[in-house]
Amino acid sequence: MGQKRSRGVYNRTYTPELWKQVNKENKELLDDFIAEYTQQKKSKGTISGYFQDLRIVFIYILQKYDNRSILELKKKDFRNISLWLSDESNLSANRVNRMKSAMNSLLTFAEDDDDYDYDINYSKKVKGLPREKVKTDEDNFFFTYKEFIQVRDKLIEEGDLQCAVMWSIGFDSAGRRNEVYQIKKAGLLDSNKTNIVRGKRGKLFPLVYLDDTRALIRQYLKERGEDDIESLWIKFTGEAKQSVKSEALYNRILKCSKILSEIRGEDTEIFFHTLRHSRIECLLNGEDDRIKNPDGTNKKFSLEEVMVFAHHSDPSTTKSYAKDHSEDQIDDMFGFSSSPFLSPETEIVEPETVQEEPLK
Repeated sequence: MGQKRSRGVYNRTYTPELWKQVNKENKELLDDFIAEYTQQKKSKGTISGYFQDLRIVFIYILQKYDNRSILELKKKDFRNISLWLSDESNLSANRVNRMKSAMNSLLTFAEDDDDYDYDINYSKKVKGLPREKVKTDEDNFFFTYKEFIQVRDKLIEEGDLQCAVMWSIGFDSAGRRNEVYQIKKAGLLDSNKTNIVRGKRGKLFPLVYLDDTRALIRQYLKERGEDDIESLWIKFTGEAKQSVKSEALYNRILKCSKILSEIRGEDTEIFFHTLRHSRIECLLNGEDDRIKNPDGTNKKFSLEEVMVFAHHSDPSTTKSYAKDHSEDQIDDMFGFSSSPFLSPETEIVEPETVQEEPLK
């Protein structure tokens, strides 16, 4: 039997008076995040749960971190938040991981949104608690090269060539949503680079894509036919065509997320920025079967090469986008198949009952 909890963490932490003191930037970020999830038609339960969980986190930041912006916190800070939730607040591993998932999703939204000058999601660098069988946080930040191909093939099979092109260019280029949105159709078949786009901090560069993606673009443009719309992205209203707003790319990523969930056989939530994380991981580990060395093996790129490709100024930023393989390297050094501390017995813990304030 687990220790009985007399009051939920929300009721122990939240008061209207404390919430009034919370950093205005954190509140605005939360409002933007909730608006995005509402626009994506997420369930009311998911939205309310994330809202309540993040209010707890922000109040903790108010009390322990001088009310700083959550975008300023580093890996050790998020580790301390996790320890506070698990040890001091005595929450189950599933509950802690749920709150960690809320932070990860919020900060991934900030990574992806051009209104926020935020590049490194340190929260996802802190591993979830392993005492119970839960999906790892990395599942929502990475997909494999094989899964990329599977989603692309499914989109082509369904006849959604425009979404398949977006998925392919987004992955090949590791472009951010706003950068991919800026792609114009002119000249795409002449090379493996788009027009010049404007990235974060005003950086100017083209996005790159591989030959099979260019062939897919050719197929899409042929199906699209002639029109005077410069953008690569359009929508059909009856027989008429219109350019779209950048938010339309969110809806298409939602479709890709659903397909990936079907492939995995479990609910998986990805963002446009997931393509960037996954591409960087793919290049660093030589997982792309389309890019070969002279001897026919997959090409593995150096951290410095991928840094240039991702238009980062510091290799540590690039490294932060990839998975942490340090434990795998240690296992390889000593010939271990796996670490016994990473696969413990499943502990069944009764869910915590809380009386939480309804989302207004």
